[in-house]
Amino acid sequence: MKTLRLFLCPLAELGAESMLAFEVLDKDRTILERGRAVPGALPRLPRMELVVAAPDALLVEATLPPLSGARLRAALPGIAEPHLLSDIDSAYVVASAGPRATVAVLDRALFARALELLRRLKLEPASATPEQLTLPLKPNHWYFREGCLRTGPLRGVACSPSVDGAPPVELQLALQQAADARPQAIEVEGDPPWSSALGVPVVTVSPPARAERAVLELLQYQFAPRLAAWRAWRVPAALSALIAIIWLVGLNVDAWLMRREERALRAHMEATLREAFPTTPVVLDPLQQMRRGVADLRAAAGSGDPREFLGLSATLARALAGEADGLRALEFRDNSLRVDFEPRALEKKRELLLDKLSAAGLAGRFSEATLSVRLKGDGS
Repeated sequence: MKTLRLFLCPLAELGAESMLAFEVLDKDRTILERGRAVPGALPRLPRMELVVAAPDALLVEATLPPLSGARLRAALPGIAEPHLLSDIDSAYVVASAGPRATVAVLDRALFARALELLRRLKLEPASATPEQLTLPLKPNHWYFREGCLRTGPLRGVACSPSVDGAPPVELQLALQQAADARPQAIEVEGDPPWSSALGVPVVTVSPPARAERAVLELLQYQFAPRLAAWRAWRVPAALSALIAIIWLVGLNVDAWLMRREERALRAHMEATLREAFPTTPVVLDPLQQMRRGVADLRAAAGSGDPREFLGLSATLARALAGEADGLRALEFRDNSLRVDFEPRALEKKRELLLDKLSAAGLAGRFSEATLSVRLKGDGS
């Protein structure tokens, strides 16, 4: 996935017509393209990172209290206040991770204005970091680019332009304050006129071919990237809508097929009923009417329906011949015969009785001293 890394100009000067430097990075953060454009003409890539100009981000090394979340957020302004000349209420303060951390201070209103300008242009930054911390870093080396200096993993300062060929004042002060931690060399992009004025070797280098990863995230708290950005959810939402439409269409097609099958089955049942009983005037419930017709034929032939009371009771009597002494009551309901036994009569006989019923073509089930009996295969 490609990334657009956008270098902001000073926040107070940022506008819709400001020419901004940018870089296009590949997934390994190799710089594929460098250029300049107004915000509206920037390349549209899946991810965008902001680089805040060094003068707009003051970096302060500080020891953080053992707090987290909202408590740490409330404590940060107090930690940064001794290092500020302006009103702390107008400052936006974030910190890196760890007890010995770096605190970054920006102007809240100007930073919010910059983010809003980009969002109006449909540019949603996923990350932001100070410019001085985007410079390359080597052990025991400092790195200088016009306008900023990086002196450590989380340390850097903004630098003013050179005057009369002299090194920037901020660079000279940083070397004086470094004492024994002075670098072995300072890498400088371009060819500075003050290479012999610092007492430290100065190495001229070309702009890096690979972008450093952000080590201090500025988009925190109220400026954190919005999780529910519409652009991030467009594809999942479209897929969800497509799946819902397919499901609804499939559900209706299945219902139509089932209705057609029902009509075909009912027509077949009606045809079978009329073939067996041609005198049937109206067909309302083919299955029930067929059963009733079969029962009438059996009654006319002098044989009862085995599902009825007489049929079931006669079959039961034959199956339980010699076991009638334990019977207490019979009840017929819904094609099922309920037989109540004396509890003592069932001792060690339940399985034997069920085997006799099964051999006679009946299905039985005990519930305590009550036996429910129906014809095998009769699910009605």
